[in-house]
Amino acid sequence: MLSARNYGSLSGMRKILIIDDDARLVKNVETYLKDFGYRIDSALNGAEGLRKVQALQPDLVLLDLMMPGLDGLEVCREIRKDNTVPIIMLTARGEESDVVSGLEVGADDYLTKPFSLRELAARVKAALRRMKAAEAPQPAADKPLAFGDLSINPAMRQVFRKKKPVGLTNTEFKLLMLFAAHPGVVFSRDRLLDEVRDRELEPFDRSIDAHISNLRNKIEDSPKKPRYIITVWGAGYKFQAS
Repeated sequence: MLSARNYGSLSGMRKILIIDDDARLVKNVETYLKDFGYRIDSALNGAEGLRKVQALQPDLVLLDLMMPGLDGLEVCREIRKDNTVPIIMLTARGEESDVVSGLEVGADDYLTKPFSLRELAARVKAALRRMKAAEAPQPAADKPLAFGDLSINPAMRQVFRKKKPVGLTNTEFKLLMLFAAHPGVVFSRDRLLDEVRDRELEPFDRSIDAHISNLRNKIEDSPKKPRYIITVWGAGYKFQAS
């Protein structure tokens, strides 16, 4: 069972920013999450949200998809230009295309309104746990990897393509490391979801495709004709080292 006591040691006063034009929902979420020891701030529109992302440097962003002015997709796109903070998209529309659109611009997870505050707390906890794991120092044995014009430094969490740095989200970096550590191995979507998410949360099954697409856009010369991350039809994906 989820409780404030369960969360206390994990939250570590993490900062969460809520960007949503529904003032009542923002107040309810803020009140609920504060009981778990999180520091909460909020913005009621996209422009204010972007300013607070820069000023506060939150550890996680809860972002509404449908807002007047700058909508959630545009806000997410702007954040992702220079920030890998975990983003959970909140959407009143549960259509697959809407979910995929959010993931394609860089969201890490999503929740469809109306949602239970208990489930939201679970998603927040999981996203922060993944971030904490990604920030943990890597073993010294993790030596740099090189594949053609692509190089990876696991210890420093750095990726370079043609000697230029590539900014990856935590999910994208975790996927790339999994592939690079097992070249030629075919990973099913379910296996990839098991590796990069908390399976008990039952994430949108096709979300992994959006993350793969984002990763290809960043490391491939031609994402539609990938050199590294290859689709194995009917099975999943594999990493081609040469």
